[in-house]
Amino acid sequence: MPSPASTFVVVVVFLFVVSLSDRDCEAADKDHDFCFSFDGLEKNRSFDSEFALYGDAEMSGSAVRIAQPAYSSSGRIAFRKAIRFFGTKPGFSSSFSFSISRGDGGALAFFLSPSGLPLVSAERDRLGRSTGDVAVRFGRFNVEKLGELGGSFIEIDVEGETLTRSSNLTEVGLILNSGEKLRSWIDYDGESKRIEVRLSQARNPRPRNSSVSYSIDLSNVLWREAVFVGISFSSGNSTHTSSIYSWNFSVKHGAPYLMHSEPLNPDSFLVRSTESPSVHLRKASPWGVFMAMVFAAACGAMLAFFMMLVWAVLAARRPVAPVESPVGVAYGKIVSAGDTCLDNVK
Repeated sequence: MPSPASTFVVVVVFLFVVSLSDRDCEAADKDHDFCFSFDGLEKNRSFDSEFALYGDAEMSGSAVRIAQPAYSSSGRIAFRKAIRFFGTKPGFSSSFSFSISRGDGGALAFFLSPSGLPLVSAERDRLGRSTGDVAVRFGRFNVEKLGELGGSFIEIDVEGETLTRSSNLTEVGLILNSGEKLRSWIDYDGESKRIEVRLSQARNPRPRNSSVSYSIDLSNVLWREAVFVGISFSSGNSTHTSSIYSWNFSVKHGAPYLMHSEPLNPDSFLVRSTESPSVHLRKASPWGVFMAMVFAAACGAMLAFFMMLVWAVLAARRPVAPVESPVGVAYGKIVSAGDTCLDNVK
């Protein structure tokens, strides 16, 4: 029978291994509170439970094809759980690889949309506009439509207003509607109050300089309510298609808030926070949980040791049974008291 000490050691080692094997991207990135990732259906078996496709979007091999090769086709991919930002300096980072088929027209957009608005399908706007509070759009249009800004461009919109637009990306060898696989990095830093967008070929590393940037405080926009995060595409008056090959998103001072599999319908049920968001989104430290489990295991081992000790003491104190044996009586030596008295009288 194993000793309590060896049992305790085995339990501690088991709990430690479990705690290490249960790490995810949330625990791996210490600088962010929450993150999710998509890197092809074959590498992410939980795709259906984490992501939702709307409109004409569908899986195509290990990628997501957002729009079909048809006029006015549109669709989007979105993370199923809304994200709630909190803290004094909320921020987020997103990177994704994509491609847009050859030709003019159509636009792809990364967006943060209020959770109170249903994400049924992407809007069929030729600029790929969405209902998002924050949107970054990638598109290419004819010169006669957008003047000197014709060609490939990146646009930053907040609450429906265009804040800034990049110069012609074609001049630096970046053509969005070429069918080439590209990668974009979108970062909003709550410390510097600045949003930056980078773009390069997917095979190249992250550029040092941003393609377009803008200084703005998005705290009030991010605090207003929980948001859905997604990527949309609209072909407009063309037959373009667009595919998403990978997508990573992380937030600083934020976490999943509305734990529903589908976006809510505001006409039926709308949840708004009436208390401090930090109360709802407080997360337990992984090491704190691990130490609590170790403490519980130690208490269990001590209890088992005490019970074994009591059992050993009780087993050592065996009861002593009396030995039964016949008692002999010397009848011959018994003298009647009455006979003795008679002899004395005589």
